[in-house]
Amino acid sequence: MKTPLKNVPIHTTRRSLLRGLAGLALTQLLSTLSACGGRGNGMGGMGTMNPTPLINPNLASARPLPIVPLATGTVDGTGTRRHSLSAQAGTSQLVSGVNTSTWGYNGALLGPALLLRQGEATALTVQNTLAETTTAHWHGLLVPADMDGGPHQEILAGSSWTAAFTVSNAPSTCWYHPHTHGATGRQVIQGLGGLLIIEDSASAQALLPHVWGVDDVALVFQDRRFNADGSIDYALTPADKGRGYQGDHLLVNGCHNPVWQAPQQWVRLRLLNACNARFLSLRLSNSATLHQIANEGGLLASPVARSSLMLAPGERAEVLVDLSGLSLGQSLSLNARSSGMMDSGSVEVSALFLSVSQAAQAGAITALPATLPATPTLSAPAGAIRRTFSLDSSMSGGMGGGMGSGGMGFTINGTPFNIARTDFSLTAGNTEVWTFTNTTGMGHPIHVHGVRMSLLSRNGAPVAAQEQGQRDTFVVDGNGSVDVVVQAPATASAMPFMLHCHILEHEDAGMMLQFVAA
Repeated sequence: MKTPLKNVPIHTTRRSLLRGLAGLALTQLLSTLSACGGRGNGMGGMGTMNPTPLINPNLASARPLPIVPLATGTVDGTGTRRHSLSAQAGTSQLVSGVNTSTWGYNGALLGPALLLRQGEATALTVQNTLAETTTAHWHGLLVPADMDGGPHQEILAGSSWTAAFTVSNAPSTCWYHPHTHGATGRQVIQGLGGLLIIEDSASAQALLPHVWGVDDVALVFQDRRFNADGSIDYALTPADKGRGYQGDHLLVNGCHNPVWQAPQQWVRLRLLNACNARFLSLRLSNSATLHQIANEGGLLASPVARSSLMLAPGERAEVLVDLSGLSLGQSLSLNARSSGMMDSGSVEVSALFLSVSQAAQAGAITALPATLPATPTLSAPAGAIRRTFSLDSSMSGGMGGGMGSGGMGFTINGTPFNIARTDFSLTAGNTEVWTFTNTTGMGHPIHVHGVRMSLLSRNGAPVAAQEQGQRDTFVVDGNGSVDVVVQAPATASAMPFMLHCHILEHEDAGMMLQFVAA
């Protein structure tokens, strides 16, 4: 057995080596890099906190981009749209020529995009064929607490669970993934995850690309590292326990080094950062503009021109890209680099190659829409209740401190998660203002289940256009603060919702609270 690749500091020579070795077989690559040796120290013995360097692919050896299948479900005699998912084990080639044991929904890896319609009765059934307990959380969906799929809605091995609700979200891109108590990071890395595409009666007819898999393409970003035998390496290092798990291969739709055969026209990219912990900064290699049209909560009031955009784990964005001016046969890449506290020296890699190989389809849009039917931004009523949440760190030992003996722990309000404890209660239907203050030096993506949210301010300043509307996941910068308008669920329930960091290793180790609506 060859030595598995471990986290190593970034050096100029290593960057050159990684580029040159990108086309090698995985086992040869791992053997070569393990011989380079070296581990840095930093942040109180946690090991190097620099980003794990990503391997840069090349177009010559690129594989076709897997297109996420869109499942429309079936509508029964009661008018309920039904979807069925099976959590199952399988084998995938995440890296060309290497077989890896993975998990997926209705297949070996990831899952289909489930089409949901606003205002429609919906039932999602999940069968667990795995040998362990899991859950299926509908990340971003506004559903009752007992239908949320959090750690309280366990699906035991060999059993099934159905979530039934009426879709109340605006047209948007959400996703689903496990939220198993203490095991979310591992189960997501193993391959469980999928998209939720919410439409209304008019959204598909809007002046936006909407032919799924042709000019409307979903891109799910994840990073992983591998053992010498091709299996996924989820042996958490001290650095993983501090910053969260990072891999050296960046995958798009479960594929390392993909190429998309794109049409010569405006296209819509639905971007999901499904990494456990890596913050990603994305840009086009030809410096063309990314026109952001949506965030987690739905459409913005008008497209926002971006030279690049950053997505934290759990965040989504939709962008329009104009490929009409490129010649048939011309290629460019969607580049990615780590973006975060200690990532200034991170290497930019080609996450996805776009090869303009198809003529524009009939009916393709020819111009950027000036305005969009935006999801409304929430406002705070006079005298709204205010709550404060402190994102904290400590050097305490033991899992109660968050990260294991000798490691850095992360908590909310100084308290690690306890599944038997309700941390606070909201009045159903009320609107409050929450302030998140980050006392740590690293950014934390915060996800709140079951509520409507809009950002009021970031570090005391108005939020940028792309952060307006409604959100379900947002970053609190290191040593920064965010004020958020929060509308509690309309219906009271004794079942709790979660509030947590979406760096999954932080969530698993205790950076989470739970609350009820009463």
